[in-house]
Amino acid sequence: MSATVERVGGVKHADLNFASGTLLIEYDLAADPRAAVVKAVESTGHGLVPLDQPAESEDIPARSFLDRYRAEIAAIGGVLFAALGAALELADAPSRLSILAFAISILFGGLLVWRRALVSLRARRLDMNVLMSVAVFGAAAIGEWGEAATVFFLFSLGGLLEARSLERTRRSIRDLMDLTPPTARIVRGGQTIEVQLDEVTIGETVIVRPGERVPLDAVVSEGSSALDEAPITGESVPVDKQVGDALFAGSLNTTGLLRAVVSSTAADSTLARIVFMVEEAQASRAPSQRLVDRFSAYYTPIVVVLAALIAVIPPLVGIAFGLPTGGFVEWVQRALVMLVVACPCALVISTPVSIVSAITRASRDGVLVKGGTFLETAARVRAVAFDKTGTLTVGKPRVAQVLALDGTTPEALLGIAAVLEAHSVHPIARAVVTAAGDSVPSGSVQDFTDVPGHGVRGVYGGTSWMLGSPAVAEGEGFLTPEAAKAVASQEESGRTALVLVGDAEARAVIGVADMIRDEAPAAVGKLGRLGVEHTIMLTGDNERTAEAVASAVGVNSFLARLLPAGKTDAIRVLKERYGAVAMVGDGVNDAPALAASDIGIAMGAAGSDTALETADVALMRDDLTALPGFIALGGRTVNIIWQNVIFSIAVKFVVLALAVVGVATLWMAVFADTGVSLLVILNGMRLLRRKNT
Repeated sequence: MSATVERVGGVKHADLNFASGTLLIEYDLAADPRAAVVKAVESTGHGLVPLDQPAESEDIPARSFLDRYRAEIAAIGGVLFAALGAALELADAPSRLSILAFAISILFGGLLVWRRALVSLRARRLDMNVLMSVAVFGAAAIGEWGEAATVFFLFSLGGLLEARSLERTRRSIRDLMDLTPPTARIVRGGQTIEVQLDEVTIGETVIVRPGERVPLDAVVSEGSSALDEAPITGESVPVDKQVGDALFAGSLNTTGLLRAVVSSTAADSTLARIVFMVEEAQASRAPSQRLVDRFSAYYTPIVVVLAALIAVIPPLVGIAFGLPTGGFVEWVQRALVMLVVACPCALVISTPVSIVSAITRASRDGVLVKGGTFLETAARVRAVAFDKTGTLTVGKPRVAQVLALDGTTPEALLGIAAVLEAHSVHPIARAVVTAAGDSVPSGSVQDFTDVPGHGVRGVYGGTSWMLGSPAVAEGEGFLTPEAAKAVASQEESGRTALVLVGDAEARAVIGVADMIRDEAPAAVGKLGRLGVEHTIMLTGDNERTAEAVASAVGVNSFLARLLPAGKTDAIRVLKERYGAVAMVGDGVNDAPALAASDIGIAMGAAGSDTALETADVALMRDDLTALPGFIALGGRTVNIIWQNVIFSIAVKFVVLALAVVGVATLWMAVFADTGVSLLVILNGMRLLRRKNT
């Protein structure tokens, strides 16, 4: 079909993903060939609706009854007349009557096949439709009318069942898109009105009543409620929302009345981005799929040539040398069976249907996977590296103690530290600002710099200040014995120490504590049971704090006082030692390490543009619960892919061997293609089911 579409004027490139039911085209905007593409696709017996246009759009020609229900007509008509022909044969009716019934069955059963075969021939391609048509006409030509009709009936029925099975995997994404209501109730001009979503602008106030779904991403400005965010984050328990909390489009308001300020348009909502990225991931090709595609490109023409040789050479050899090899009719029958077996439909569909099902399952569990490649890589992961702050810990640290070193009050020094950290987005910076509260002095910081892993610097009140880790303070000669003693006391208590330096003198040590995530120990334990050989925590924190957290969580090892470059180096060492490595972080501060790993996994990605765009895999919830499930899903996906591939190839070669020796029949060949296709689809769809880890 891609070749057919690429011949349409204005189309530059077309890529069909059969499993996800999407056709991606690159075209000239000035030409806008979408309507012509729809016609070209429908000429092959398929339907097509542009994703950005409703099905009833005037730009899209209406499909006739025959176009819409051709598959059903082919299957029903084919079976009725095939059954009639078989009944006439059993009743010893005149052969011409049974032949007529079988011919009508072939006519109905071939409604789709012939049309698609002609399109393939025009494109100079040998596909299943061409091979099936040749086989059926060949069977009829040698007088096997009943078998010819049975082949078309089984092929049409199998195709119908395949389409219905695949529709189930595709429906989940459409259902996700339908979660957003078509209109929003907004406050405009002092009145509450309902408008279409595309008419709402950022900054307007939307009203969400109990039992309604949130129409757009927004921030609560009035009211409180519990919202079901399962479609976005996979969280089954409703999440309490209050003033200042973010709402995701598509989430269900369960209890209270909410007023919220719109923060994104309908096209840019978190749900819309998830839908787009899932569709994009489903359209991507995994390594195993590319391998199968390359194999299929050689397999089909080889079998077709072999079938032609089987039909001609043995009877000619028999005639030439007087050997009892059998006549042309017998060998043509064997060749026709081989033609039907020649198309690798089951093999081609075996991988993409598994990938689509797995990506859909992951999205339901609150895990956004950017492509089948990462599912296959997840099955090979033998080491997982974790960031500490915000990953293994809650990421909302609090200031536990301020030790003044220069006689100034702790409150005043904390206020200066807050002035410096006010420009930083790091969780520890937020903790310092929050702890200072009303103690933050007025004025601004000049020459401010924020270097990841080194801290913040700036000039305030005529004094040059630096707030950073003890390692940075020691490296620059600012860590006095008194300051070192204060740092040690904080680290012995399991706290992160920050050193406040003013005019090259240590002025204070600030101890910051962070809570370990409740689910972290269980998640790390499950990874070990899933075959992950090594878990490690990478942190810029001190050894004492890192050791305390690592011990509580249960990781195998830890590396402390790492700058971003050090984390990247650690990932490279892990890859050399263990092979495939996954890195779990926040998607922003750990960007280099995430990029260096085989799979970069960002936590709490819902609502985070950066995490959604940069991570290979995004855990939409702000917890680690879904991580072991994703690793397990990768293993299940690879297992099912190989089950499908091996089963498809094995059945093909068995039937090919039986065809050569004259045992296989045409209906057996149809089963080896269409029947096996249906079986591998159903096997791949098992990934849609949730499985406990």
